[in-house]
Amino acid sequence: MVRLSSPIENIKNHYTVVVIGSGYGGAIAASRLSRAGQQVCVLERGKEFKPGEYPNNPKEALAEMQLDLPGGKHVGSRTGLYDFHIDKDINVFVGCGLGGTSLVNANVSLRAEPRVFTDPRWPKGLRDDLDTLLVEGYRRAEEMLKPTPYPENLPQLRKLQALEKSSKYLNEKFYRPPINVTFEDKVNHVGVEQKACNLCGDCVSGCNHQAKNTVLMNYLPDAKNHGAEIYTQVSVRYLEREGDRWLVHYQLQNTGQEKFDAPTMFVSADIVILAAGTLGSTEILLRSQAASLSLSEKVGHNFTGNGDVLAFGYNTEQTINGVGFGERLPGQQEPVGPCITGIIDMREQPVLDNGMVIEEGSIPGALAPILPQSFAAAAKILGKDTDCGIGDRIKEKLREAQSLAQGAYTGAVRNTQTYLVMTHDDAAGRMYLESDRLKIRWEGVGKQPIFQRVNDRLEEATRPLGGTQIPNPIWTNVFGHDLITVHPLGGCIMAEDAEHGVVNHKGQVFSSQHGTDVYENLYVADGSVIPLTLGVNPLLTISAVAERCCVLIAKDRGWTINYDLPSVPSTPATSAKLGIQFTETMRGFFATQIQDDYQKAAQQGKKDGTFLQFTLTVISDDLEVLLNDPNHPAKIIGTVTAPVISPEPLTVTNGEFNLFVLEKDQPKTRQMRYRMQMTAETGEIYYFEGFKEIHDELGFDVWSDTTTLYITVYAGDSSNSPVFGKGILKIHPTDFIKQMTTIKVTNAENRWQQMQALDRFSRFFVGTLSEVYV
Repeated sequence: MVRLSSPIENIKNHYTVVVIGSGYGGAIAASRLSRAGQQVCVLERGKEFKPGEYPNNPKEALAEMQLDLPGGKHVGSRTGLYDFHIDKDINVFVGCGLGGTSLVNANVSLRAEPRVFTDPRWPKGLRDDLDTLLVEGYRRAEEMLKPTPYPENLPQLRKLQALEKSSKYLNEKFYRPPINVTFEDKVNHVGVEQKACNLCGDCVSGCNHQAKNTVLMNYLPDAKNHGAEIYTQVSVRYLEREGDRWLVHYQLQNTGQEKFDAPTMFVSADIVILAAGTLGSTEILLRSQAASLSLSEKVGHNFTGNGDVLAFGYNTEQTINGVGFGERLPGQQEPVGPCITGIIDMREQPVLDNGMVIEEGSIPGALAPILPQSFAAAAKILGKDTDCGIGDRIKEKLREAQSLAQGAYTGAVRNTQTYLVMTHDDAAGRMYLESDRLKIRWEGVGKQPIFQRVNDRLEEATRPLGGTQIPNPIWTNVFGHDLITVHPLGGCIMAEDAEHGVVNHKGQVFSSQHGTDVYENLYVADGSVIPLTLGVNPLLTISAVAERCCVLIAKDRGWTINYDLPSVPSTPATSAKLGIQFTETMRGFFATQIQDDYQKAAQQGKKDGTFLQFTLTVISDDLEVLLNDPNHPAKIIGTVTAPVISPEPLTVTNGEFNLFVLEKDQPKTRQMRYRMQMTAETGEIYYFEGFKEIHDELGFDVWSDTTTLYITVYAGDSSNSPVFGKGILKIHPTDFIKQMTTIKVTNAENRWQQMQALDRFSRFFVGTLSEVYV
């Protein structure tokens, strides 16, 4: 499977539509608006994973974990796939990568109970569309995601059989829910090759077999097929209104710019679709509000965990096979099956909020080594055995000993059922910023009576299996009955007006604290707009609401969305090549009065205090071209801070860099050249030209030559524009040390390939300097 994302150095200054986030809402917006013929750019904070790159062992899984902890501490890479937010009352797990949480969810595509939408917390405009645009939104989402129940003709699954046994004991409705999984080899409806599910059970750590219908398999490639540009490792910080345009301020991840405390870059747009997920969209709007964007005071309110409960039926008398294969090959054990294949549906209660669903699950094989001891400890401290007798107790101890000795695929852990429950909470959580990081408060949420009822039902569900019911370990007196959710909703909820919510029924953001006025071209289209619990897996409802939002966006502008399928890639796929990049900061002085002498201009700038500083990432997406082409070309992206040009930092695009270009008729002279456009927040464009002269003179001048840049700025988009000023920049020794830590090989398949590429680049760099100075 080829990559969908484009190199970040290709990003443009302006787009008709910028979509922030690439989960269900963002992928749908990108697909539908590009199908409407619009110029669409998608910005995603995480990385792009291809099947085969998801972790399947503890070491790989640990490397992809990031934790946002109380007190503002962050552990792990900010682009780690498994994103945990730890707070006092409720903890949240979301996915971070191209495709959002669809990469790590359990794929269940169920419609919400119709009664959910009669609640007056939904705005009237949406309630009026229940039988029209919302139903159509559900249908469109199902058409793209292709949900289907686990087929009857495939191998029987032990965990599914156990859940059915529990349903009969409970005397509740049981069935196989539709799941976004492919069960046959094929090229799908958007031209992506998919493979039949191999029943490994590792859905929620990332599907390595191209079987899971994440949005990476449908909506996102469809958007790409229709011309959308997709950029990853771009973390959007806040939004700003500038005239009739939106400025989307972002930071590049994993480039080293953060080591220099570089200012944010920005891209402008006519329309912005905020779809960074419940936590991400809320955090961006809160930060935008702190930066003076007028919004409703309800931003961050009405957070809900969708009534999520995670629990286990440990050490049952039934074989469950509920641990994914991990590194084990198919055939080494019985099939696990997709993460969720069955449901006990108890939603049709006289009181809506008393309804719940119980689904069985599988634990990723990457976690298998830690499960035996973890479950044994949790059972001892928290567990409640649902059967009794000396003989039963002996059998349980033997199974537990087997797991501890032989691993998670035997004994007690092999016989452990995982439960995921969804019900209804009061949606009274609140998100807010603390030290520029999102935090959640929801005092007493775990003590709501519904969660005790859920715990009681799970104990009943475990009884016919003869196991020990273990509640979520943090849902205890010790931890204050805290919860964990994988289905966060709310924070930017729909409402009739700004006094009650953040967006209107179309998803347009209210532009003040009161009334119904909105920013016509700013939308939110993800789970954050859902104003209450759905009582079931939310992905399909989020998708339906996003589909409806896109219909209304197009209708208001006279656009036509072409829904025809299949779609095919617009250009032939090309494989990514080995590349290299580094980030550099240079500082110096710049003057506008002197335009014919670099030294005098720098001296005047120093006297006047008119400094200029840049932080640029130099990117070569083809190491062979960089080393062997006579011009040794690369691209540049970054920021320039120069108050004499613009009071705010300028964003660099269309930048070109040449490494060690041979000067004509001067075999002992080389130049490093910089050429780039700089865009101010007002939209004004300046052109930057600079060079470093690499030439041997008396004394040791290699440091001076390689760290001194002579610059000219033009008042326009090219060197044909009038000269605006000149100056000289230098690399400070401390910045040079940081720069060395940012050198990075891209698209390497393994560590050995990385080392070879770094060696070749280093030998070229040092060898060229030797030619000049030795």
